[in-house]
Amino acid sequence: MYEKILEAVKSHDTIIIHRHNKPDGDALGSQIGLKHILLENFPEKQVYAVGDDARFFAFMDDAVMDQIPDSAHENALAVILDCGAAGLISDCRYQLAKRTVRIDHHLFTQAIADVEVIDSSFESCCGMIALLAKESGLRLNTVAAKSLYTGMVTDSGRFRYDSTTARTYALASFLMETPFDITEIYQQLY
Repeated sequence: MYEKILEAVKSHDTIIIHRHNKPDGDALGSQIGLKHILLENFPEKQVYAVGDDARFFAFMDDAVMDQIPDSAHENALAVILDCGAAGLISDCRYQLAKRTVRIDHHLFTQAIADVEVIDSSFESCCGMIALLAKESGLRLNTVAAKSLYTGMVTDSGRFRYDSTTARTYALASFLMETPFDITEIYQQLY
């Protein structure tokens, strides 16, 4: 499912990660999580996360967005996360990128990227990024695992919503193999 995305990542020196505006835990968690997965596994690449202010989720590690010039997009790969419509993307400069990919768990409404991986059976985009890492054998650092877990927690209603499945718990377990403080996440959320 993720082969074309990894192929695109490997063929670009600069990756710029976008998500929807007014971010929730899943939007930021998937963005920060993917950024740190890519930095951990492809240290030679320039990886940026862009968009509006983190607002309520400013407590998350690395939640301050990167400030980059328009020219950074010129030969870049733009990755759009957790966003079902072009008008919701925070930072429209994704259109300047050489190539675009989207990973999303919302119902499909329109094509907005060259490569689209959309699966509405997931509780969160973070779950999709966790599966990408697990299936592809990508290493997680603490920031990546903690960010993805935070997004899974928030978009699943603390693992209570109907979209929560055995796969959700399996991916949460996978993330917990990388040590981070779960209590700290819940203290910040409450």
